[in-house]
Amino acid sequence: MPESQSNPQNSSNRGGGGRSGGGGGGNANRNRNRNRNKNRSGGSGSGSGGGRSAGSGGGRGGGGGQNRSRPAGSSSQRSRSGSSRAAAVAVAAEVLAPMPIEPGLGATEVLPEEIKANRRRAVWLCVLTAFAPSLIIGAIVAAVASPLIGAVVLVVLWAAGAVGLWRVAPDQALKRVGAVALSERDNPRLTNVTEGLCATFGLRMPELYLVFDAVPNACALGRDASSSALVVTSGLLDTMGPIELEGVIAHELAHVKRSDNTVFAVGLTLARFGGARVLSWCVGHNREYRADVVAASAVRYPRGLLDALRLMEAAPEPAGNSLFGPARFGPVRHIWIDPSVGHRHDAQTLGDLDDTSVRAAALSEW
Repeated sequence: MPESQSNPQNSSNRGGGGRSGGGGGGNANRNRNRNRNKNRSGGSGSGSGGGRSAGSGGGRGGGGGQNRSRPAGSSSQRSRSGSSRAAAVAVAAEVLAPMPIEPGLGATEVLPEEIKANRRRAVWLCVLTAFAPSLIIGAIVAAVASPLIGAVVLVVLWAAGAVGLWRVAPDQALKRVGAVALSERDNPRLTNVTEGLCATFGLRMPELYLVFDAVPNACALGRDASSSALVVTSGLLDTMGPIELEGVIAHELAHVKRSDNTVFAVGLTLARFGGARVLSWCVGHNREYRADVVAASAVRYPRGLLDALRLMEAAPEPAGNSLFGPARFGPVRHIWIDPSVGHRHDAQTLGDLDDTSVRAAALSEW
């Protein structure tokens, strides 16, 4: 009996133990659930739990991580916006104002002041030339008739003489050098090169003329840029390759662009009465060097014009009946691209910027 009683008790005890053990397991489960809830509350909260448990501490850590991630995103947005602003500023800084071109022999473009100055020079040459004969005739009329009539005759003859010289100078200059008109069919290569360079310079196609002479040379004549004449020699067409010819034509179109051709035409007409000194005074100095600078800048290959000048320097001496011989070339030499024909060793040309050798040396430094 005791054993049987003890057995139920033992069994009851075992069952109670099992129940107690089960209760302990339930308590453990409840504790784990409470811990999970605390962890959730601590993680979802802002850390107000205050560090009572590791879960609340983790909550603060998690909350802190979320708070830090948000400013990082906003800072990256700010950095991207700041970088875009910096890029915009950098792009805006690259837009530079055009640099002013200083007038002078080294200016790479033809300036409006040059054109106006050359046209004024040509007009004043016509006006001054017409004044002297008009004054003489007016004085004679005033002495014979009356001072009033003499003054009227002076003014009328002066104006008529200036306008007449302006109009006849281009044709007279072409006759002076013995130029004959060329058509496109006569020399397509010259026509094509000139047309292409006229587009570069913004000029109208000039009339083309030829001088039958073995000396390679060229010049530009005419009344203005819209009615210009380009004169080349047969020796130039025979000697120059396409690149050298381009340099020469660009040089002459630079004269047209600057209205040098007008000054040349008037000066060459007046040189009939005064020779080389009158032409030199009318034309002035440094025009050939200035045209070299503009031409080399326009074609962007100075070597072509340099080689052309060297070929001209190496050309044979002109024949006796040549336009460029000693007897005939003097009164016309200052209008040509190579004014040094027959004068290459003159002491007076040393330091002259229009001298062919000086210009070739300058171009070799480009």
